[in-house]
Amino acid sequence: MYVIHPELKIIPGSAEHIVAIIESINSPMVAAEGRPLEPAKAYIVGLRNSSGLFSIYIYLHLIQSADCLIYLHDPVEVPMDAYHDTELEALQFVESMGFMVDNVNFRNLDQQQQGEVLDRMPIFQQDLQAFSQRQQGQSETGEEQEDGEAGEEVLELEPLEEVAAPESAVLSGEELKKIVRMLSSF
Repeated sequence: MYVIHPELKIIPGSAEHIVAIIESINSPMVAAEGRPLEPAKAYIVGLRNSSGLFSIYIYLHLIQSADCLIYLHDPVEVPMDAYHDTELEALQFVESMGFMVDNVNFRNLDQQQQGEVLDRMPIFQQDLQAFSQRQQGQSETGEEQEDGEAGEEVLELEPLEEVAAPESAVLSGEELKKIVRMLSSF
């Protein structure tokens, strides 16, 4: 079961402790913990703790209010053999709120790519207001575009030529009688 921890505003950890990051690919409207309805992004972050056990955090970034909600599993630390089930429970939790998610495959990225991923995510950002302003500034100037839009070719659609509608068939009286006889035989 995941429980909100209102005292947390960032995920306590660093890149070398990250086991996995799963992020939402959409921003559904969410009304969590008595807050007003607003668009949000979800991040599931698995960390290996210094104790050798694992913690899985669910980080909801509330976009309009530039705030966050962080949920932790109860118990907070789980052994390796319970990690998969705990992560699956986190996936079900965020999907139940309408999030569609994708695994970032953080461990398979080189160090520079890991840094770039963490820079674009709010999960380790101390000041969400400043982070939101930076993100908004980048999207306005086009420095960073979402969903892989940068460098994509724009497909130009051309109007179709007018195609004449087919003429309706005209049946003679004899042909119409044949069709009526055939249909009445059923």
